[in-house]
Order: sequence, then C-alpha cells, then structure tokens
Amino acid sequence: GVGGARERRRKKAAERATQISFWLESKYEILPAVCGSFENWQEAPSVTYDFDLLWCDTAITADRFMKLKPYQKMNHFVGMSSITRKNNLGRNLLRMRKQFPKEYKFFPDTWILPTDLSDFKLQFSNSKNRTFIIKPDNGCQGKGIFLVRDVEKVPVDFSTTFVAQRYLHKPFLLDGFKFDLRLYVLVAGCDPLRIFLHKRGLVRLASESYVEPSGKNLQQSMVHLTNYAINKMNPNFEENTNPDDAQDGHKRSWEAVQAFLRTEGHDVDTLNSEIEDLIVKTLIAVQPSLSHFYHSCQPDDLDNSMCFEILGFDVMLDCKLQPWLLEVNHAPSFATESDLDRIVKEEVLRDSLELLHFVPEARRQKKREAKEKMEQRAMGAVKKASMDERMEIERDKARQRTSWEDQNLNSYKRLYPSEQSEQEYMYIHDAAINIWEMLMGGTSRRSIRLSQPEEEKDNDKPGSKNSKRGNTEEVKKEKRTPEQVREVVERLMAGCSALPRASESRVHRASNRGDKDSVIGSPERESAHEEHVQPSPHKTPRPDVQVGDVIKVQTNLGWENVNVRAKRTNGKIDIQFKDGEYMRSVLPRILRVSPPSPGSAPAPGFPTGGSACGSGGGNGSSGSGGPPGPP
Repeated sequence: GVGGARERRRKKAAERATQISFWLESKYEILPAVCGSFENWQEAPSVTYDFDLLWCDTAITADRFMKLKPYQKMNHFVGMSSITRKNNLGRNLLRMRKQFPKEYKFFPDTWILPTDLSDFKLQFSNSKNRTFIIKPDNGCQGKGIFLVRDVEKVPVDFSTTFVAQRYLHKPFLLDGFKFDLRLYVLVAGCDPLRIFLHKRGLVRLASESYVEPSGKNLQQSMVHLTNYAINKMNPNFEENTNPDDAQDGHKRSWEAVQAFLRTEGHDVDTLNSEIEDLIVKTLIAVQPSLSHFYHSCQPDDLDNSMCFEILGFDVMLDCKLQPWLLEVNHAPSFATESDLDRIVKEEVLRDSLELLHFVPEARRQKKREAKEKMEQRAMGAVKKASMDERMEIERDKARQRTSWEDQNLNSYKRLYPSEQSEQEYMYIHDAAINIWEMLMGGTSRRSIRLSQPEEEKDNDKPGSKNSKRGNTEEVKKEKRTPEQVREVVERLMAGCSALPRASESRVHRASNRGDKDSVIGSPERESAHEEHVQPSPHKTPRPDVQVGDVIKVQTNLGWENVNVRAKRTNGKIDIQFKDGEYMRSVLPRILRVSPPSPGSAPAPGFPTGGSACGSGGGNGSSGSGGPPGPP
C-alpha cells in the first residue's frame, strides 16, 4: 500500500545518503572496476541520476559543466584544450618563451602552419640538412605525423593547421632504441592550481633501432616515432613481461628505468626536478584562462573542486638527459593490454580518486547550504560577501584542503601549490596573467594563493602608496555622489570597467618602430585608483571594425593578422587567427594600416565556416559553447 511505498522510498533515500554514485562514459574496462572497488561506490542507473562523479573519455562542453551541482565533479576542465591541442600548446608556450627565454626552453622550436609558414621555410638552408617533424594540430596515436628535410615537402594547406617542430636528432637511447615518457599528472583545481605527479609512468620505445634521420629513412616511422599505437603493429614489437625489469620489452616501467639510470651513474634527481619544473610552467601558462572559464561557468563555487583532469605529459630525453616536452594529452589511454599497463593505470586511477576526497557528507552539506540559501532568498535576507571576504573564504578552504591532501598523497607528489612553489613561480604566474589580460582586453580575477607575499602584506597597510589594494580600499571608503553612481552604471552597461582607466584618456601615439599607423585601444592593466585624466579632444577613436575584416592585433608574439568573426554590443569582438584559434569577446590593441573596405571578404589562409569555433581553446579562447569573455 501507500505506507509500504513510503517506507521503500525512505530506505532508498537512506541508502543513497551513504553512497557515492558515478556515471562513466568510457570505453575502458578498468574504470568501472576501479570505481566499483571502493566501499559504498555504485554506478548511476542513468545520466540523469544525481551522481557524484562524471567521467568522459572526450572533452566536456561548458554547457554541461554549467549544469553540474556544487557537489558533483567531472574529469575535464573547460579550456584545457589550450595545452592539449598541439597548435594551442605551441602558441601559449611561445608567448611565455618570449617573456622568459631561459625558463621556457624545455620544448623544441615550434612553428604553427600556415601562420608561420614564411618563417618556417627560412629554417631550411643548403649548409645544414635539418630535420623537422610535422604533426596535425588535433591528431593522436601518431596519425598524420611525418618528417621533412626538404622545403618543397612542407604542406601548404590553408584549410588545415599543422605544427612543425625541430626534430631531436640526438635522443637518449635505451638498448639502441629511441623512447619517450608518458607521465601522469593530476590537475585537481585551477584557482589555485593543484598539480600532482604520479610516481608511476610508462617508457615507450620505438620498435626499430635508432639511426639519425636521412633522406632515405624519413619514412621509417617505427625508427623515429615512439607512439605505442604505431609500434605495436610491428611484428618485432615485444610486450613487457616483467614490470620490474628496465630492459624488458618495448614498453617499460618508468620506476624501473630510473633505477637503471642510477646504476649507470646518471643524475636522476636533477632530471626529475627538471621534469617537474616543465610540468608546472606549462600549466601556469594557461592558469588564467582555466580560472576564467571555471568561474564563468560556476560563479558561486568556493571550493575549486568541481573539475579535475588526469593529463598525459609526453616527455623525451636528449643525449644529455635533458627533458623536452612533446605534447600534453587530455585523455591518456587507460587500456590494459599488459600487466604493466594494468599495474600503472590502476594505481594512477585509484590514487587520483582517493585524493579527490569523495565523501557522502560533502554532498549532504552542499544540499543543506543550497536549501538554506533558497530560504534566505525567499525571505530577502541574502547577504552577499564582498570580494575580499570571498577570497579569504576561498583561501581558508584551499589551506584546509592542502593540509588534507598532504596526508593522502599515496603515490602522488605535490608539485603545486605550496608556500615555496608559489614564491618560486610567482613572477611567471604574474606574467601569464598579464598576457591573458592583454589578449582579452580585460582585468583578470585575483588568483587565490595560499600565502600572501610580504610586499603585499606591507602594502595592505592603510596609506601605503605602493598598494593597489590599499588605495582601492581607501577609494571604497569615499561615498560616491549620485552623478558618479550614474556614471559607473552607464560604464558597466556599456561593458567597460566601473572606473575609467588612464589609458582611455590618453592620446595614443605611433608605434616605436616609427610607423605612422596609430595603435588603438591599449589593454594595459591600470589600477582603479589612478587619477582620472580628462579626455583629450585629440583622442584617436577606436576603429569601427566589421565582421569579415582582417585586422592586425597585438599579441605577445607581435602583430598578428586576425579575422573579425563577430561584433558584440559592448564593443568587443570575436577574432580568429590563421591557425584556427578562436577568441570570444575580446578588446585587443589594433593596428590599422588602412580603413576596411565595405563587405571585405576573409583573407586567404583563414578557416571559413562556423566549424572553426569548435577549434578554439587557446589562451583566452573558449571554443564551441564556451563562456563569454570577462565582464
């Protein structure tokens, strides 16, 4: 009867309250096995079920992330394609290399084709027979990769993006074979970045003995490429039969190989330190865009815990045991075709899920908080925390989480954040934020850091002349007049900052190169408390660019041609680079050489059609379905 049905529902709800529910959209058998091995973990009956964990083998759209509840987690970050697509990885690391040539020398010289085609062709000379490796920008498993030594063999296809890299012709060899490393990196948060490196890893060997590239052997992929998907097709390929043997098979344990290198007298500790350094620097380069996408999709989240991602970093060692980053995989394979695969990948998955701290109480707590907030909203008693109060809450939560993680690392090693690592990489992180602001034409949200720099502590004191925060707080204490309030509202409605920037009232001069062209719309970050300068009557207006125009915008790589794809009501525009990178709602610096002609068509070399939006994901790009730019 009715009473029996009510009792069954009550028992079902009580049982659900003690369980962790997971929904998997994966082809790998190891995933349900690992998830099901945890106590009180149960697979969700459907995708509409109230699950705690969502796992997809493919990227997850921003729309899907926005619909998640505060206690749910998914295994991808929106915008991580800014390093997992080869062209975006190259573009973002090149931007950082221009700022820090020594710190970002850990990846081979890179050209994005066809954007850099002219410069790339200059690398071929008669005096030296240089070899380059060409990769499709979004390929995987070695598909479409080839080597070139002849400029005539360089692809000239303006509808496809390729990445060209200088070939490492003197790699470190194991038993005469070229190899690379597959390292598993867990990114458990983006603001602050939470980066962990697992001690387990795979060493993937080519299946034919290495010889330096020449015109005769460029087509021998099993000599030059280390991709498992290619080499396993070789009849000479040998599977590993002993995970502890560093000289068994064409796929080996990274732990066993490290032990072997130590017996050979190599400095493995320095090697590991350099690998860890390149991992942190790669992720810091895109932290501002990851944080922007995350907070745009989930503006009320304070825990920085709704997304995580297990990345596969592919690293190659040269003859001097110097590590070189080849690429970053957003969906590393979890296939278990050997005992070695099963041991490594099962431990990586288990340790990752444990470190993410899935507990039923967290779900119940989030539901209680949501209910209380709805009741307060209904009564009109909602109190919104200030930005400083919110950031202090987020910092406290980050510290508590860090403390818990340090007690539950298992085989993971924390790379970031810690007080020491924050100080060590702060100047690089600040530069990444400045680059992102320059590209987006907006001001970045202040990043959460576990420790407050000493100079910031000093500057927070009232009256400090060097503190943006201190001066901003003093400004906030001054009550605005009705005219000032009206001006702020009008500026915000127009998509501008609340207070005018000094750059808005300056006369823009010609570039330092002596060009007569005017540079319009400086995105320089100016603090809110700077003295307001009256607009000059000679101020150069922003050009009225139209959809379809080809303009030059300033990036960290210099002036680049872009195609205007959309124009927004607040004055911002959507732009697309020649390599397909798409940026939404930006306000870049524009170099106008000549006025646009009405109805001008896109220049040759730009991808056409709406499908190009889906190829975005560069630093500051959202790709298909991404969130809007900074408000």
